[in-house]
Amino acid sequence: MKTDQAKKAIIKIESNVNQENVRSTRKGLKTIQPAAIDKENIAGRSNLSLKDSKNQIPLEAKKPKPTLMHRETQTERYITNIEDLTGDEASADYWKRLSEKRQEALDESLKEIEKLKDNILALQEENKICKEMLEESRHLVEIFQEMLNEDDDNEQ
Repeated sequence: MKTDQAKKAIIKIESNVNQENVRSTRKGLKTIQPAAIDKENIAGRSNLSLKDSKNQIPLEAKKPKPTLMHRETQTERYITNIEDLTGDEASADYWKRLSEKRQEALDESLKEIEKLKDNILALQEENKICKEMLEESRHLVEIFQEMLNEDDDNEQ
């Protein structure tokens, strides 16, 4: 005895491209067979219209845009070729990218140097204050020693 309900197996696939491939594959006999009971849909064709079937596909399952490999049509940055690294002369894009990376490194080091200079100035100011406090405390110690010596002299 066959049941009217078709058993569905859920297969999780990691990438959207693989999910699209699984969805667009032809239906095998196992999935067509339950539709053979209905005389109108012998070949497994469903009653859904084309518009309804498009609406049921989630947006994530749609095909990603193809990436263009021609340099003239590519809008993203140029990828370094082996020829740039091993050839006699590198392309202008290679030198441009290299100069941009060096500029970024220089900017970063400049910011770090400015930060270190600020830290040095703050530490020098703190050192100056500590030296002044040390001189004041030495002067205070001398005064206390004189007072103690005077008290010792008065007691004798």
